[in-house]
Amino acid sequence: MNINCEVINISTVNKKDIDYSTVIFKVDFPGKMDLEISNDFWVLFNTLVNGGAQKIVVDMRNVEYIDSAGIGILINTAKMLRKDKGDLVISNVTEGVKVVLDVINLEKFIKFFNTDIEAVNHFRYL
Repeated sequence: MNINCEVINISTVNKKDIDYSTVIFKVDFPGKMDLEISNDFWVLFNTLVNGGAQKIVVDMRNVEYIDSAGIGILINTAKMLRKDKGDLVISNVTEGVKVVLDVINLEKFIKFFNTDIEAVNHFRYL
């Protein structure tokens, strides 16, 4: 499976000493976020967080289906990031998926944004 991850620099990155507070990782979720592929994302998020990432935007514009495994990945990644004053936010949630996420009140734990620009702007001031 291909995973699309974009690195967004808020300011200039020095190759020797990366200040991860100035770097945002944007990860695109696929059309179906379920048990079958959630482990791949868990490996990615663990690698990013253990490597120093502090800010992750999950773009859900293509997601048509998410199950408890996919939701668990979001929650556990947010918890890991918050231990070191980082965070995970979600952008572009489709209406069908938003209904599922509303049932569990996920928006009370993880911030949702309508666009990637809003999500990135949220991180500029953290």
